[in-house]
Amino acid sequence: MVSTHRVIIALAAGLLACTPGCQDKWNWFGKDAQAGKDAPDAADTETGDEAAPSAAFRDTIAQQVWIEGLRRMRVVGYGLVVGLGTGGSADCPRDVRSRLLHELHRRPEFHRAGSPTNPITPEMMIDDPDTAMVMVEGEIPAGAVAGSDFDVSVAALPGTQTTSLRGGWLYACDLSVYRMLTETAGVTGKRLARAQGPVLLNPFSDRPDAATRSSERNGRIVGGGIVATDRRIRLVLFRPSYSRARAIATRINARFGTSGKIADPTSPSFIQLTVPDRYARDPKRFIALVQHLYLRPQAGFSDLRTRQLAEEMVEPDAPYEDIAWAWEGIGRTVLPTISKLYSHEGRAVGYYAALAGLRLGDDVAIEVVAEQARDARSPYRFDAIAALGRAYNLPRAARPLRALLSDADPAVRVAAYEALIRRGDPEIATRRIGRDNFALDLVPSTAANLIYVKRSESRRMAVFGSGVRCQPPLFYRHPSGEVTVSAYEEDSGVTVLHKDRRSGRAAPARQVSFDLVELVELLGSNPPRHGEDPSQGLGIDYGTVIQLLYELCDMRAINARFVLERPSVGEVFGPLRPEGRPESELE
Repeated sequence: MVSTHRVIIALAAGLLACTPGCQDKWNWFGKDAQAGKDAPDAADTETGDEAAPSAAFRDTIAQQVWIEGLRRMRVVGYGLVVGLGTGGSADCPRDVRSRLLHELHRRPEFHRAGSPTNPITPEMMIDDPDTAMVMVEGEIPAGAVAGSDFDVSVAALPGTQTTSLRGGWLYACDLSVYRMLTETAGVTGKRLARAQGPVLLNPFSDRPDAATRSSERNGRIVGGGIVATDRRIRLVLFRPSYSRARAIATRINARFGTSGKIADPTSPSFIQLTVPDRYARDPKRFIALVQHLYLRPQAGFSDLRTRQLAEEMVEPDAPYEDIAWAWEGIGRTVLPTISKLYSHEGRAVGYYAALAGLRLGDDVAIEVVAEQARDARSPYRFDAIAALGRAYNLPRAARPLRALLSDADPAVRVAAYEALIRRGDPEIATRRIGRDNFALDLVPSTAANLIYVKRSESRRMAVFGSGVRCQPPLFYRHPSGEVTVSAYEEDSGVTVLHKDRRSGRAAPARQVSFDLVELVELLGSNPPRHGEDPSQGLGIDYGTVIQLLYELCDMRAINARFVLERPSVGEVFGPLRPEGRPESELE
């Protein structure tokens, strides 16, 4: 039997197809269930200037079009997970096996398969119990650009003898849309994404308060899906017209265009949109701005509409958010008008005026938005924190976020940390743990110690505060027996015992100080290869480290509070079902 976990991880395997009925078995990772809307009726949507209820809507692009491509795009495929020891299986449906073999034999890394220089063949890989065939599923976000990432789920094929995907690695596989044509036949579209990376299992499946019991045959690749091509976003005109389509495209290109064409009127009915580079991290903002752009070319119209919006903003129940978008769409010329509203007695008026100013690069607006972020009674607190995190062109916006890392509310501290990570703030020191395991962020904070663990978008955990330590006496043994940690009152550090999942051999006991960072680095860092320093890490996967830290915090063997990306362990798992109709990107 060939030990395929020794094969270079960069080998790729996968197919473009998927059987019907694919469903994600997890909700631990908090899917955004925004399904979008069907095309509205033009008669219900396009109104005259006098009938439109708000100046933030009259004369805008939103009056002329609806947007196609706002749903998440569900993509599927087959792949091969390796590194399972004896947890995998060779069995899989015959048609799936034959297609996978065909795909593998076409790959350059197998051109000399079976030769002395490359003795491992695709057949040997599939037949090895170290590997398992899996179904791979994910959802590409609306507006995603090529190279952006998203989470994917993996599941061992029904009827196979695979027992566990723990510690496995998914070889690169293709993902595409699959649409049923009849009860027995379907069609696969072009490749829209690829997926690969380490498999993360639910670390809490055995807990009595878990929402569902998940199997070790199901896992997740956090941030493992990579978008291959930009998601298609099109404006669809309610009333087709070449002249109107060109006018809309001209307005969009004038507002956003730099070196490339942002809007392309491909027909009287459609305008193709390309997300500009500066909005690649926030395509929803770009889409919102497009909808709120005004089409009136007359001289003085922008100044007039700016004043009209300011008058409307102070009225009761004004559409504050839409007005803020409309101001941003007009541009920096609105700043002298809206800055007068920053100090308005109405909380909503002041906040949304300052939010528009912040997005337009006004330094004065930072403090107004920051005040909402600091105010525990503000309904805009978390929105303000996120807005400061996205003010990439304003370095001063990081200051109030750093102060919030020591807030009394753990949720506020986590939100500020997420915002600073988005900004790439240098005050947060990041250590890479293992080649592909996870990131460990050291977050300066004067509040109570906190450990925060992400479980979507990226594999990273954060340690808030200094002096986060293990506190003896402590004892924890992972249910699999893979790792045991212990310490007694008289000990000078934590003793770690590790048993290899594949061979079952126990490694010599290791000891580290009580410092939590040292323990995490020992657990998650790469194990030594042949001839390397044997004092390196143990290579324990991210999910197992999460479970260990949670249990130690729960028994108060670590002087820190443990916080998951979602608040309750009871919400960890549950079925993730497709919502909304699929997008038509099969060409």
